[in-house]
Amino acid sequence: MEEQNDEGDQKPKQVRKVIGDLDDLVKAVRTSLPPAKPWQRQLLAHLTEVDRQIQILRVTLSLRRPDEEVAEATEQLRVSLRVAQRYVATGRADLATRAAVLLACELGLKVNASLA
Repeated sequence: MEEQNDEGDQKPKQVRKVIGDLDDLVKAVRTSLPPAKPWQRQLLAHLTEVDRQIQILRVTLSLRRPDEEVAEATEQLRVSLRVAQRYVATGRADLATRAAVLLACELGLKVNASLA
């Protein structure tokens, strides 16, 4: 019986950790990217939307909303991450920025897998 409870406790901890890692990464990229050029400002706008979706997902989870609402919040986060990733892949971003956004997308997939 205790094993089952430990397993049930691990999943929320894992989800919180992955969401926290994603949030930290997005904030780090946002703070390190100067809004000097148009592509940088556009990427910052995309990352601001990702940050907003992370916060929505966190609130949805903390309020223990139904699974459908959690799935919708997760999907919106994944869409925002994909938009940012596609923008970086086709734009003028440096290699480090591209790698950071790609890592953010992978963390987004982990969030989705953890909540599935």
